[in-house]
Amino acid sequence: MSTQAPKDLFRRFASKEMTKLTLSQYYTAGRHLLKHRNSGGDARFSAFQLTAKFLHRELPVRMGQTVSGLKHNPSPYNIRQMGRFRQLMDNYADDFALLVDRTPAPTTPKATAEFVEALRKLKGRYRVNMWMLSQALRELSSAINSNDPRIVPDFLLPGAAEHRRVADRRAPLHYYSSTLAYPDLSAPMAYLAPSGKMEMTDPATWSHLSGPPAAGCNAAATTPHQWTPNRVCSEFCDETSCRNPRLWPGDNTLRCAENQTRRFFDWLYSMNLGTQLLIEDHVAIHDYGHNLVQIIQPLEIANRAAHDASVICQRHYGFAAPVINVIAPTPGVTTTYVPHHLYSMLFQLLKNALRATIEHHQAQASRARMPVVKLVMSSGDEDVAFKVSDEGGGIPLSQVDAIWSYLKTTSDPASVASEPKNAALSSITFMNRNSDMPLFGAGDGLPMTRQIARYFGGDLDLVSMEGVGTDAYLHLSRSRNAIEHTSDLSTLLHSSVSDMMGFSPDISDAASSSPSASSGLV
Repeated sequence: MSTQAPKDLFRRFASKEMTKLTLSQYYTAGRHLLKHRNSGGDARFSAFQLTAKFLHRELPVRMGQTVSGLKHNPSPYNIRQMGRFRQLMDNYADDFALLVDRTPAPTTPKATAEFVEALRKLKGRYRVNMWMLSQALRELSSAINSNDPRIVPDFLLPGAAEHRRVADRRAPLHYYSSTLAYPDLSAPMAYLAPSGKMEMTDPATWSHLSGPPAAGCNAAATTPHQWTPNRVCSEFCDETSCRNPRLWPGDNTLRCAENQTRRFFDWLYSMNLGTQLLIEDHVAIHDYGHNLVQIIQPLEIANRAAHDASVICQRHYGFAAPVINVIAPTPGVTTTYVPHHLYSMLFQLLKNALRATIEHHQAQASRARMPVVKLVMSSGDEDVAFKVSDEGGGIPLSQVDAIWSYLKTTSDPASVASEPKNAALSSITFMNRNSDMPLFGAGDGLPMTRQIARYFGGDLDLVSMEGVGTDAYLHLSRSRNAIEHTSDLSTLLHSSVSDMMGFSPDISDAASSSPSASSGLV
């Protein structure tokens, strides 16, 4: 492992705002570079240097925010005690150091060539980091299921719910915890006092939740410091009511913990997605002469995803996969998008539909007797939409919310130990593995697919009928002005909580130092 960048560099870059780009800016910049790619001389150097300078400013900001987000950890679980998360943080920190400490600014042709070589290295490391993140989530799920006290805080361990109910009856007046109450479980907490001001608590005074007050601790004084989930639920939970009693057995605290964890990993995946898109787009144009954001024909990509999903399904089960019937009333429609993003999402949805269909109709080993999986594509003024319909038995209503959880997995446990570190476990990297992708995912397939859909203004939703099947609806925004949908670290972390952690974003510095999209990209 190389020497990593000092902490003040992380803080300086992480405090800046990202420059969020639109599909149109990606596409226009790519076409401009392609126009000058083969011209040679000063014209080629000037075109690539402009974009390289933008990336040299922007990538450290995104990488710094990613490292700082993992460090501050707004989920309730103590992930910094877990080996794979620590290794992931080290990997990200080393990637950051590669650009900031060991790569010169692209001011000359030689320096620009060194910068592009650094981007190639970062592109190769992405697959390792995504594998590490998938394994870290699996490790976190195991720790939560086993109630590991090093990872799971006291108020989420078995028996804590009864202590909270007793405490609630004892203390009718509550101070509400900050909306992101768990940046660091060993740090003081912020709470909203009746005066309306944010004040600090001492976690040591929470000992009455799991037993009598500590020696010298005033029990009356600790009453206002109870953690109350309702405010967190109302502001950050996606649903107004919980439909998943298996995940949250009669206790909204577990639901809040899951939603905060999901929100954090949604952010982490979107940061990885945007950073990698910037890197891969520049390398693809420089090395291969094509840009990643293109004017595409969605039907062509849908047909390829259907073919590959059928191949991998047949390879896994040993007999022909159910028929995928592709229906497109407007087959010639085009839109501006990232083709391998669309491929990845459709492949993930089709793979799930084929698997559900086969396992629900296991007695019917003949392809002719299997229900058909339908892939319908439609085009409107605002979006291009896809519906993947299967007759795979559906999902119980109480389980629907769990499909978006990062803390569940459908992976075959026996295959975990044998997976290589460079395995492309996430749906976004499937294209690089062609048809070698295993049918069972790493547990992050659907949540990450939804993040890819939302990244440029689209969405993914599922409607299921237990006993019949599931319909997945994927929407792609047709607006070329759809901007990257990801939050800055200062937005993810509540300002009062981030101050408490010693991380205080300098908004004025961010405003002055963050480059405009137009100045960086053509």
